[in-house]
Amino acid sequence: MSEASKKQLKRLIRRYEFLLEDWEEVDEIWKEANMGMSAELNKHRPPDIKSSDFESDWDDEEVKERPEGDVVLKKLFRKIVVKCHPDKMPSDLSEVRTLELIDLYEKAVEAHRDQNWALMVIVAIKLEIDLPEDAEDNVSKIQEEVENLETKIEEATTSVPWKWYHSEDDLREKIVENYLNLLNKSKKELVIKNIEKESKLILGVGHPRTGTGYTSKLLQSWGLDVQHEKMGKHGTVDWTLVGKKQSIWQGGVDFRNYEWQHIIYCVRDPRESIPSIAYTENTDTSFNFRKQFEQRIEEKNLIVSAIASILKWDQLITQINPSITYRIEDEAEKLFNYLNKKEIKPKWSDSQIGIKYNVRKHNTLEHLLKDSGFIPSRFKRGINEYCDKYGYDRIF
Repeated sequence: MSEASKKQLKRLIRRYEFLLEDWEEVDEIWKEANMGMSAELNKHRPPDIKSSDFESDWDDEEVKERPEGDVVLKKLFRKIVVKCHPDKMPSDLSEVRTLELIDLYEKAVEAHRDQNWALMVIVAIKLEIDLPEDAEDNVSKIQEEVENLETKIEEATTSVPWKWYHSEDDLREKIVENYLNLLNKSKKELVIKNIEKESKLILGVGHPRTGTGYTSKLLQSWGLDVQHEKMGKHGTVDWTLVGKKQSIWQGGVDFRNYEWQHIIYCVRDPRESIPSIAYTENTDTSFNFRKQFEQRIEEKNLIVSAIASILKWDQLITQINPSITYRIEDEAEKLFNYLNKKEIKPKWSDSQIGIKYNVRKHNTLEHLLKDSGFIPSRFKRGINEYCDKYGYDRIF
């Protein structure tokens, strides 16, 4: 590599590293701003404006197809793994250095998965690994990654939620008011797209293997015609509708064509749901649908795949603002009381409470943990936060 190329590469890497650190902070704030403003819009929106009118504008970016593997990048990745794989670290390393190496390993895995030259080169430099001669040929790729990060940061920091988040309370109210007025005006102008939505009493959602079938049976036992992955008189329980699109099980049932009066979110103890998802929720239909939203779902590491899927679904469901969240193990009565207060007038029955539906045999979480390889810390942290959020014991 020529001296000029080396200098150009160093400048690009410094720029990328700065932008990457900046993006991590911006992304965290942007997500908080997005959720906060969506909640305010829901609180103040008039009846003729639906939550789906504005929430779709701020969804996560579309998942792109994973790029084909780069042979040179793969070779560099292998050199990095030798130096920082958690299973190959010397036992006498300090705790601080061990955590540093684990962090670098996780970044290298991410870079390899996304074919991200800039991130891989950063890790190699920090581990004092010589870059391959071919790295000069990938300067343009690194430049492209720098530009992509700059674009993402600019789009987030100039968005309406970002402006709302960084404003005083009185200005926040004005931003929400103006945005709702703009939406209302747009809806009136787009007459062609202004399709009348059918009102349905209940939409039940959750991750597959977390009690969606049970929720349907429970509601039916209380006199409500809410079918599992079929449309009943009072609604449906269908985990695929969280994508705000057409159900993969029900032809013609599209989230956007209905006004859901009550959205019920069922959750299950991850100690039970993770092995069930890992060992049994592996049909092409389920995999291919979920991979649209989270690429890590196709990981060979079954526990990472299952955790990634649970966390992504929790994020998607949070975005559609469920009316109530209940634990299938012990909160059936909480769900009944909610429906009763909403004057739906269900008829109490405990005939379905605790009865398992659509049971599939599989090994335990303990068995899965023994079989699994390295689990990145962000997934451990994520599922622990999920457990805290819904009142389950932490796993890690």
